[in-house]
Amino acid sequence: MGEAQTRADVKAQGRSDGEAPGAPAGSRDWWAHGRRLWPVAAMVLAVMLWWPTGFGGRAPWMHLPFSSGSGGAGYRTGDAVFLGALVAAALVSALVASAWPKFGIAAGLTAVAWVLSEGDVTFAPGERPVLAGLAGLGMLLGLAVGARASRGVVAAASFIALVAGLSPGTWTRGPLLAVAVALPFWAATSDRVAPTILAVVRVVLTWLVAVIVSVGLQAGFSKVPAGGLAKPADAARTVGGGFVDTVRERGLEVAQAAARTYTSWIWLAVVLAVAFVVAAQVLKRRRAKAS
Repeated sequence: MGEAQTRADVKAQGRSDGEAPGAPAGSRDWWAHGRRLWPVAAMVLAVMLWWPTGFGGRAPWMHLPFSSGSGGAGYRTGDAVFLGALVAAALVSALVASAWPKFGIAAGLTAVAWVLSEGDVTFAPGERPVLAGLAGLGMLLGLAVGARASRGVVAAASFIALVAGLSPGTWTRGPLLAVAVALPFWAATSDRVAPTILAVVRVVLTWLVAVIVSVGLQAGFSKVPAGGLAKPADAARTVGGGFVDTVRERGLEVAQAAARTYTSWIWLAVVLAVAFVVAAQVLKRRRAKAS
């Protein structure tokens, strides 16, 4: 009687760890250790990827992409500061589940990067607080956007596509796009062909819209005169007008150009899609054998 009760307790413990009843004890131990270590690993990963995702290729390490020069050249990088802070914070929010740690990482790294970048540009009077406000606003929006990335494979793929389209960083756009297009195939099965194709279409459209938004903001900020950010209301009207004109007049052209530019990364997405399908099938068979 005691031995039977002990076996039942072991099986119940295995099920409570999220493993199949017949899973080996070693796999249950590794799974439990992984779940305990993941929150810390996620925070370390978020810190490491914050700058490359938002600003990689646009400025020296841990610097914001301010323009160099005299006369307040920082006005031309308002879009890069805003979008870079947004996508970098979104990545942190997607990786880190707890509210205060994700806010602390995003806010702390944004502040550090700002301090390190202070000497990169001569700001016009009144321009510095506006750019700081853009960085802060982008960070807060990014935290909200990233929180939705964990709602399934398709949601994660759409989030990655959004980051690839909005990021001013040049190092990560292509790889992120390839991963986003391929990721829906992780959940693909023989009876889910149409949903998988629709998910890929959704990802591509999300990316194209994000690219158009990014180009529109860049065009809008380029119309702000030197020192114009010191008058936020006038600058907002100028940026908004430039954004609307660009989207209306060049939106389709921008989408076509982006599709041509990143065609080679689509081929990488095909390779990754095949790898995802194979890996998913292998894991599925192993789980079936274990159960």
